[in-house]
Amino acid sequence: MLKKHQFAKVEFHRFKAFDSFILHVRPFNILVGPNNAGKSTIIAAFRILAAALRKARSWRPEFVQGPNGPTRGYQIDLASASVAEENIFFNYEDDEAAYIRFTLSNKNELLLYFPEQGACNLIARTANGRPIDSAAAFKGQFNCKIGFVPILGPVEHNEPLYQEEAARRALFSYQAARNFRNIWHHFPEKFDDFQKTLRATWPGMDVARPEVDFSHQKALLRMFCPEGRRPREIFWAGFGFQVWCQMLTHLIQSGDASLFLIDEPDIYLHSDLQRQLLGLLRNLGPDIVIATHSTEIITEAEPDDIVLVNKRHRIARRIKHPSQLTEVFGSLGSNLNPILTQLAKTRRVVFVEGRDFQIISRFAQKLGLNIVATRASFAVIPAEGFNPERVKSLKEGMEITLGSKIKAVVIFDRDYRCSEEVESIVQDCAKFSDHASVHECKEIENFLLIPTAIDRAAERKLRDRCSRTGVAIQYHCIAQSVLDAFASEKKAYVASRILAKRREFMRTTSPKLDDATVTELGLKEFEGRWSKLEGRLAMVPGKDALAMVNEALQDKFGINVTATAIIDAMSEAEIPPEMKILLNNLNAFSTIRA
Repeated sequence: MLKKHQFAKVEFHRFKAFDSFILHVRPFNILVGPNNAGKSTIIAAFRILAAALRKARSWRPEFVQGPNGPTRGYQIDLASASVAEENIFFNYEDDEAAYIRFTLSNKNELLLYFPEQGACNLIARTANGRPIDSAAAFKGQFNCKIGFVPILGPVEHNEPLYQEEAARRALFSYQAARNFRNIWHHFPEKFDDFQKTLRATWPGMDVARPEVDFSHQKALLRMFCPEGRRPREIFWAGFGFQVWCQMLTHLIQSGDASLFLIDEPDIYLHSDLQRQLLGLLRNLGPDIVIATHSTEIITEAEPDDIVLVNKRHRIARRIKHPSQLTEVFGSLGSNLNPILTQLAKTRRVVFVEGRDFQIISRFAQKLGLNIVATRASFAVIPAEGFNPERVKSLKEGMEITLGSKIKAVVIFDRDYRCSEEVESIVQDCAKFSDHASVHECKEIENFLLIPTAIDRAAERKLRDRCSRTGVAIQYHCIAQSVLDAFASEKKAYVASRILAKRREFMRTTSPKLDDATVTELGLKEFEGRWSKLEGRLAMVPGKDALAMVNEALQDKFGINVTATAIIDAMSEAEIPPEMKILLNNLNAFSTIRA
């Protein structure tokens, strides 16, 4: 089996929107920026390369025009890539050649060279200088298949049965919607995966394998959606369902690709499906490039997956911190989180602190609780810190705005509050909410402090970086020792704050208790929890602990790990029991009558 090669870097010179521009490719690349920033230029480059790769994998090279004169390569028909040919050159100036250079993880290069209007040549260069003289040689050195979602539309009412080659070509062209049934008829190997994913992501719907209908003059293909006693043909299902079926088809058929492209999925998909799509893409296998304006996708993503594209700059810039998202939304002119629309539809709301639901959502996806992960049945509202009174006022204000009652869940961090204060808060929140939860750990990031999972995530990150750069570094586990050292350093800090919060609470609820007794009770509770590893990791500042781990990973290996990467690396058994209980409660909340 040939080793799959990944894309490491793309360099543009005088191509479309870019005079000169560089994109460094990582496993997840969400391209954002205002209209005409260059996102579509990047997608177009990969689309042309995808068409060029299909030719090179089947044909011997010939002599073509290159930057330094005639060389071996392939003439590429731009029409086969569905890319507008009249504006290939930067500022429409074709007096100088344009090119795009793709560098692979094995250091080989692919050059798309545009010597004149309407002409495109692919030139393959190996790092060792070995010539490519056959299709087999090309496949061995450039195993970097590109998959993508073509332009989607409604499926055909009466879809004729075509030959296999027509179905294969349809996977890469605007004719995909017109050949949807043919694709699964001729390439059914992954249909079970498709059907399973569809059932999980669109509850209550299903689809059967294509059937040949010989009752007409020309054989037709039918696909039925089993529903009650009388299955419906997919043509009679809604457009949203048809598009989702097509989206899943291209995702699943491209599982063996090195790179998978999606251009503006928000055009086709409801916000719930956009969030589902992001989760599916993470588990697909190939690296992902998405061009989008969707606030749903951007807010659901890890910050460093987001790539700011601006044709006035020389290099694509990645978001380093969630605070930079304000800049992203400002450039898009977007209004973040259309909460009232979702609330009006569902009559359910979940209040959390800040961006906490991003972590909750990822855990839900890990456990297959898609209705929770996608927030399909409730709106999520970030509260400004620990503020039950503000949450109560917000809920009342929303009920007045909507003119009806809404159901609510409240989820807060514990910080350094004692057990008695937590119980009192839960009781108070229960007066205006259907379920209230205060984490047993300090904050939601403490659920990520699983040393074995952190090490697995770090090892995967290092392995991915090595595959792109060719620099091999052996990983050794450090998460446990870093977290132990952090906990030891923070013991006095944590104890003092827990005792202070206990004294503050007891003065208002049990004023007759003297400080010595309160301190003694607090110390007993603290020492009992601190004596166990899971207790220590639940009490330390979670955000700071993760920052310390990433600082050590950066220092020793030049990498860091995100919350998503850690959760993805967890086994189900490693997910904290408290998180599982919270998710099950949210799942039940999602299905109760509003």
